[in-house]
Amino acid sequence: MVASSSCSSSDWFIDCGWTTHISGHRSMFITYTEYPPNTKKVKGYNRVTSFASGYGSVRLICPLPDGKTETIIPQEVVHLLGSFNLISESQIMDKDVKVELVNHYSLNLYNRHGKLIVTAPQVDGLFVLDRSLDQAPESTGYTDIDNSCLLALNSTGHASWHDAEKRMLWHRRLANIGLKAWEIMANVLAEAPKMTGKCECERCIKCTLMRKSFTPNTTSRATKLLQLRHSDMCDPRETAIREGRYMLLFIDDAMRHTDEYISKYKSEALEKFKEWKALRERESGKQVKRFRTDGGGEYTSKNFVEYLKSEGILKETTTPYTPQSNGVVERANRTIMERVRCMLDDAGLSKKYWAFAVSVAVYLNNPTPTRLVIGKTP
Repeated sequence: MVASSSCSSSDWFIDCGWTTHISGHRSMFITYTEYPPNTKKVKGYNRVTSFASGYGSVRLICPLPDGKTETIIPQEVVHLLGSFNLISESQIMDKDVKVELVNHYSLNLYNRHGKLIVTAPQVDGLFVLDRSLDQAPESTGYTDIDNSCLLALNSTGHASWHDAEKRMLWHRRLANIGLKAWEIMANVLAEAPKMTGKCECERCIKCTLMRKSFTPNTTSRATKLLQLRHSDMCDPRETAIREGRYMLLFIDDAMRHTDEYISKYKSEALEKFKEWKALRERESGKQVKRFRTDGGGEYTSKNFVEYLKSEGILKETTTPYTPQSNGVVERANRTIMERVRCMLDDAGLSKKYWAFAVSVAVYLNNPTPTRLVIGKTP
């Protein structure tokens, strides 16, 4: 890389050849951690290996075409004495920052919400970050915390980018877990980051809209495993890969443990129930005593009713057209399908993969703490 005579040593370049952010000026860092001497090797374009002095974050104020400014903070910038200031294009693209070439003469950078955060005009064949040399005023908080190595700030603000990224990573890996469950988990797992305030995750807002809650059911809960099981069959209205059409759930009232099965036909409910019953009774050494469902035909068929009678299982059917009376499993349907939509949207996958996402959502839901079961997980 050869710098143009029209560029200064304080300029920042967007480079597609480097795999990390680089700066040659210690004075530019707002946070800094030194490496032990001669430990961090960096190989340059000419294949000459140099040793980095440290790493940290840098604040850059970038003017936008509309006259406003955005402050970005590249993280884990490596301090390499004598180097140019380089923004790694591959690093920012890996973190959901979109890089767009405009008429071959400029680069525009957009965050994951599609907001323009940086412009980089071409100067003598190099894309130079358009930025102001003024210092940023003091601030109190971020307005846009994005899961990227470039963090968009408001015109005044400080926040912990690392903590924000860690919380978002946990939130996504746990299929967009709710705040109440998160609070409980943070008290159980020392390594779980704390979540404060309200969830501003775009995906949660997009995929988890709900109606006003009903008054909770005051019926006493079961106290022993398999004493009462809830079940429901949900239709996501999209045929999954391998022709799955329905999601069948079995939920234990005492422990809230959930089992899921994907079925092609509703008539498979009895066979799935027999399969589930044999597995859980053999595993726990206990027997199913009560089985609560809605009045769907898959549960009220003659074969199903006769099988329950032959096994000595009491069948409980909820009031017609009142899904809230079957609230335990209906709420589970909602929670699981919300997480399915979040995961599919996050991964950019088609809805036909919902069956795979259901398995992951249930797998993650079972070890997640709940308000109703204190000190244990399903």
